Amino acid sequence: MSARGQRIEPFPALVFNPQRAGRLEELIAPPYDLIDKARQQQLYARSPNNVVRLELNSDPDPYASAAATLENWVAGGILRRLPPAIFLYTQTFEWEQQNFVRRGWVVRMRLEEFSNGRILPHERTFPKAKEDRLRLLAATRANISSVFGLYPRGNQELKALTSEVAARAPILEARDDLGILNQVHAIHSAADINIFQRALDSSRVLIADGHHRYETALEYRRRCLSGGQGSAPVNVVTRDGESSAPRPEDYVMMTLVAFDDPGLLILATHRVINALSDEQIKAFEERIREKFEVEEFEQPGTMIAQLRSKGRGYIGAAVRNTVPRILHLRNQNDMSIASPDMHEEVRRLDVAVLHSLIFDEILGITPEMVRSGENIAYTIDGAAALASVGSAGAAAAFLLTPPTVYDVEKVSNAGATMPEKSTYFYPKLQTGLLINPIS
Repeated sequence: MSARGQRIEPFPALVFNPQRAGRLEELIAPPYDLIDKARQQQLYARSPNNVVRLELNSDPDPYASAAATLENWVAGGILRRLPPAIFLYTQTFEWEQQNFVRRGWVVRMRLEEFSNGRILPHERTFPKAKEDRLRLLAATRANISSVFGLYPRGNQELKALTSEVAARAPILEARDDLGILNQVHAIHSAADINIFQRALDSSRVLIADGHHRYETALEYRRRCLSGGQGSAPVNVVTRDGESSAPRPEDYVMMTLVAFDDPGLLILATHRVINALSDEQIKAFEERIREKFEVEEFEQPGTMIAQLRSKGRGYIGAAVRNTVPRILHLRNQNDMSIASPDMHEEVRRLDVAVLHSLIFDEILGITPEMVRSGENIAYTIDGAAALASVGSAGAAAAFLLTPPTVYDVEKVSNAGATMPEKSTYFYPKLQTGLLINPIS
C-alpha cells in the first residue's frame, strides 16, 4: 500500500507458480457457494494444489487446515508473491449463442460501513454463510476469492486505460470448466494506478456479488480494531469507525466492473422448495387465484418458453401433483398493502412479489425462514428446477425473469436491498487466480 492509504490500492498478490504448482487450469475453482460435495472431491482429485483446499477445505478442521496449507504453499514456492499491482481481469465467454467480454479491475478496496453510503449492498445475506467465511478469513488472513463490485458508467479516461491494458499480453491465462477464458494483466505503473485511484476516489460502488465476503471483512476489521486479532492497534479511529492510519485488514480484494461494461450479464435465480406440507400445497391451490392470473400448461418446456417470451411481471410455478403455471399479479397495489415498508423500487421486482405474496402470505415461508438458508435451493437452470419437482422429490419450483442492471442500480441508489439471491451475475469470478494476503 502507498503511504497515503488511498481508497483503492495495489497489492502484492499471491499467484500459483506453474513450475511448482502445475497448470493453472488444474488449480482454479468456482466460488465456494457453487461447490457441492461431489464438486469438492472432483477438485481435490484434480490436483494436490487446487485452490479448493483453501476456499472449501474438507478436513475435520477446515479452517486450520486451509491456513496451514496456505503457509506451506508460500514456503514451498507453490504460491509466489508478485510486486504490488492492480490487475485487469478479463472473462471471454458465450451465453445463448452470443459472445461476451467482461472486464474488471482487481484491487485492494478500503472497507467502509454501508451507512457511509459509498459502498452499498443490493441484496440480503445468509448468517450461516457469513460465519463460515469469517472463520476462514481469521484463520488464513487472506482473501482467497474476490468481492465483485460495480462502479458508475461513463468514465472515458478509465475506459481508455482498460482498452490499452487489455491489448497487452496477460500474465495469467486459464480456460475454466465452463469454457470461459480467464485472463489477468498486471498494472505496475504509478501513473496508470493513479488514473484508477482518481477516477473512483469518491464514486459509489455497488456490491454485485460477494456480499457475504464483504460483510465478513467488515466484521473481521471490527474485531481487529477491538484488539481481538490482527495487526498492531491503530493510533486513531475516526467517529465513523474508519482508521486514520489504514492497516491491511482495512482493505478487501474487490473486482470492479463498470455499470456499462458490455459483458455485464445477469441471469435469473430460480427457487426450488425442498419440502411443503399437504396443508401448504392446499393453501397454494385455493389462494393463488385471489391475486394472480393463472395460465396452465401441460408441458414444462412450453411453460418455460412462454415465460421467457412474456418477460417481466410473470412467474413460473410448478407445485407437486399440479400442472406447470405462469402467474401474473393483477394489481401492483397488493404489494404496497402486503409490504408497506418495502421500497417501491423493490416492490416492482418479480422476486419481491414471489417472496411477499406467495412465499410469505400463501405458503407461510417467512423472511426468517428464507434467511436460514434451509429448505430453499437456488439455480439458474429453469428446466432442472422444474424437473426436480418430479425426479428429485422437491415440493415446488418457481421460475423468475432476471432483473436488469438498471433495476439493480435503481434499488442501490434508493438505499434499498433486494431479497436474498435476487441476481446471478454471469460468469462468476474464478477463485485461485489472485489471492490477497492480509499481512
